[in-house]
Amino acid sequence: KGQGIVLDEPSVVAIRQDRAGATKSVAAVGHDAKLMLGRTPGNIAAIRPMKDGVIADFYVTEKMLQHFIKQVHDNSFLRPSPRVLVAVPCGSTQVERRAIRESAQGAGAREVYLIDEPMAAAIGAGMPVSEATGSMVIDIGGGTTEVAVISLNGVVYSSSVRIGGDRFDEAIINYVR
Repeated sequence: KGQGIVLDEPSVVAIRQDRAGATKSVAAVGHDAKLMLGRTPGNIAAIRPMKDGVIADFYVTEKMLQHFIKQVHDNSFLRPSPRVLVAVPCGSTQVERRAIRESAQGAGAREVYLIDEPMAAAIGAGMPVSEATGSMVIDIGGGTTEVAVISLNGVVYSSSVRIGGDRFDEAIINYVR
């Protein structure tokens, strides 16, 4: 417990709005919200707060992170204040990185660390990132595709395009229709 993958949830949030459209509350997060995509009543919207690998809706992203932190620390007596590591697209701007950091802090993170997605993918795959040989990583995520060459614990070259698996899914769905 507490090692390896401790949470594996999609970045989807179902938001319930009151009749006036002003007040928002979270109806579901993660897998439960993903099941609602395309099947919600008029007052509930299932949305993806991350677009092309970066934050599209700050408020909803913060609520999603709060839910995930609480889910991982559900048996603690005190309010959790974890250290959080967030993988970000290597092509993200400083403004986008600051928004990610602020969203995680607003969700209750004590410390926030950012790592480029290709480096996180390489470490997760057990690649020799600390050796003096170049390793190429291609990380196709939901919103971005990252290509990087990694050597000596650093990214030597990287390129990022804001097209990922979500667009592949859309293209397949449109083709089948």
